[in-house]
Amino acid sequence: MLNAEEIVKNIVTTSSDKIDKEALLDKYQEPVSRFFHYHLPDGIPDQQFFKIPMTGIIKLVSWTHFKSILYAHPFIGFLWQATLKMGILPIKGYDYLFKDQGATRWTFFKVIPFMSESGDEVTRSAEGRAKIESLFTPHLLIHPDIIWEAVSDEEITATWKIFQETEPIHLIIGKNGDLKSAYLRRWGNPGGVKKYEYHTFGINVLKEKKYKGVIIPTKGNSGWWFGTKQYDDGECFRFEVATP
Repeated sequence: MLNAEEIVKNIVTTSSDKIDKEALLDKYQEPVSRFFHYHLPDGIPDQQFFKIPMTGIIKLVSWTHFKSILYAHPFIGFLWQATLKMGILPIKGYDYLFKDQGATRWTFFKVIPFMSESGDEVTRSAEGRAKIESLFTPHLLIHPDIIWEAVSDEEITATWKIFQETEPIHLIIGKNGDLKSAYLRRWGNPGGVKKYEYHTFGINVLKEKKYKGVIIPTKGNSGWWFGTKQYDDGECFRFEVATP
């Protein structure tokens, strides 16, 4: 299992690529171009990462409050570091995808193990999550290795491979290009099912705001069996982003 500081260092120090993103953006057709122009009101920033502070509740045994930091990159992976409260007990840890490895590690008082998972199945699941997390860095989704397609005037898809998963992510957008929701088929075992397989996982975006010159989701919820009645059981994450 990798060290959180090592992951942060690699995401933060990723060298800028040589892609002419302005030229690439000019080639995108509607409604893909509408999505990007809405989310990049000040143009395309050079910054390769954002450190995004979040608060909210997450469903473990029961709904639990958290404070966290998210680092995300659509081609490197992500790191989500958080402090949770289970009763009066603090739980600290992180989930990540990096270097073809996904894992989760949580402890009481930074010492006593609470939950730890890794392996091929966890990595495949983390790769699906990484694509959802990439919605917090829309400027990095302008890339020649990402295939953008329009399903309708209000639905677009993005397909790319970080390590092995090729499932497209579907984005539902408004008339202005604002993001309403997103979903994909993600490898996992929601509800404690022993057998891993594909299930729909998604995010409802309830609010977006400008953060460091880019419009990102700042309030929403996410979970498994997205778009079905089972989502009432599959929802596992509600968040807000602190913006300046």
